[in-house]
Amino acid sequence: MPQYETTLEPLWTYDEASDALKIPKNTLYSMVKKNTIPYIRVGPKTVRFYPSVLEQWLNQKTVGVKK
Repeated sequence: MPQYETTLEPLWTYDEASDALKIPKNTLYSMVKKNTIPYIRVGPKTVRFYPSVLEQWLNQKTVGVKK
């Protein structure tokens, strides 16, 4: 079998994403259900998250200080 090199980053589980975002896992479930956070559905009941996509999403959510 040929060997393939991949540049895909590891995907996060609900546990890993909720730990990284410092939010409860139930909140993350709710955000996925409402499509308010980027995620990947890799199976009928399996959801994963790209860390870099979540970082970009967070950066877009950042609110600046008004002067």
